[in-house]
Amino acid sequence: MNKFSDFADTSISPVMDGKKVSLDDILDKEIVVLRYRIKKTKFSEAKNPECLTVQFAYPENEDVHFVFFSGSSVLMQQLEKYNDKLPFSASIKKVGKYFTFS
Repeated sequence: MNKFSDFADTSISPVMDGKKVSLDDILDKEIVVLRYRIKKTKFSEAKNPECLTVQFAYPENEDVHFVFFSGSSVLMQQLEKYNDKLPFSASIKKVGKYFTFS
């Protein structure tokens, strides 16, 4: 019998385990960004048709994972541009109406 994990391409939709955290709760705190996924949002009224899911950990315990969701196009663009640098440590700042890694 075939085993799913032997033939499935998990890079298409990587598993993002971890406790859900609000983006506001981690602003200005150092995190380790482990992986991300950008998918079409299920909310038809959203300004951005895409939704970002980020899996991260805190530097003091990288074995415990968390996730946050965002419609921030700036965060999406930064992750797409620097995806070859993952994992990386950063903090998220709110500048005006926008979120950005720093």
